[in-house]
Parts: sequence; C-alpha cells; structure tokens
Amino acid sequence: MSKVKTNNLLTPAQAAKDLGISVATLRKYSLIVERTTKNGQYFERNSQNNRLYTSKNIEDFKEMVKLSHGPKMTLETSAMQIYPTAEVKETTEAKDNDEISELHTTIDKLESENKKRELTISELQQELTDTQKAKEQLQVELDTLKQQAEEKVENTDEHQDENIKERVNEKVNDDKKGHWWNRFRG
Repeated sequence: MSKVKTNNLLTPAQAAKDLGISVATLRKYSLIVERTTKNGQYFERNSQNNRLYTSKNIEDFKEMVKLSHGPKMTLETSAMQIYPTAEVKETTEAKDNDEISELHTTIDKLESENKKRELTISELQQELTDTQKAKEQLQVELDTLKQQAEEKVENTDEHQDENIKERVNEKVNDDKKGHWWNRFRG
C-alpha cells in the first residue's frame, strides 16, 4: 500500500491514522456503512480492491462514532442516521411518486372544477346580457305606456273641459230663457 494520497483519496492506513483507530476498526466501520446502505461498493477501491476514503468519509465516520455514544445508540443505529439506506431511498422515492401522482390528480381535479366554473360564469354572463336586453325592452314598453297614458289623460281632460263648457253654456242658455213659468208671464 502506498502512503501517498491519490486524487485526494486516503488509504485505509491513512484514514485509520486520521481517525485515531486501527485498520481493523476502520474495516468494521466500513462494513457497517456498506450494510446500512446495502451497497458493497459504497467506498471507492484501488487496483488491489482495498477501500479508499475521502475526507467526507472520515468526517462521516467521526460523526457516526460520536452519535453511537448517545443513549440507546449503537454504531449501526448511528450509521442509519448518517447514511441513507436503500430501503429509505426506495420508500422515499415511492412516497415521492405517490405524492407526485396525488398532486397530478389534484391538479386535474382543480382544472376540471375551474372549467366548470368558467362555463358557469359564461352562462351567467349570457343570462345577464339577456336580462339586460329584456329590461331595455320593458323600459321601452313602459315609456310607450306612460306616453299613451299621458295622451289619454290629456284627451280626457280636454273632453271633460268641453263637457263642462257645454253644461255651463246650457245652464247659461237656460237662465236666459228663464224658468218655464216665466214664459207665461209675459
């Protein structure tokens, strides 16, 4: 094994030294991570099939060990919190797909409801237009009836005036003739 860093990758000996643990303990940590992620090729490997580690891997190992010292925690449970598991990924993807499908269904439903509302609005606008036309027609008819009524009243007033004039004239003429008994006096 070479002690030279290759493309910023650390050999197991270098990684173990950085972590302050043995190479065997590093191998144990690596196996826990591979089991947790269900990915036997989680870490890069060199031509001798030895695992190679990044600075991110070293930081993740440090965090995993730190979490494992908490109450009711093990290296395995702390690894599950740091590294995504395949099941979690699949479950998350399934949930995401379900949510996307549900959102598409909701969108389709909302679009359908929106079309119905647009149709209702269109129908109401047509009904309003028809009602306004009917109102205008009724207003024209009302104006015509008012005019006819006014003319009738004027005609009636004129006719009544003439009737009154005739009666007055008759009365005056009757007064000029005098009473019937005045005809005998004469």
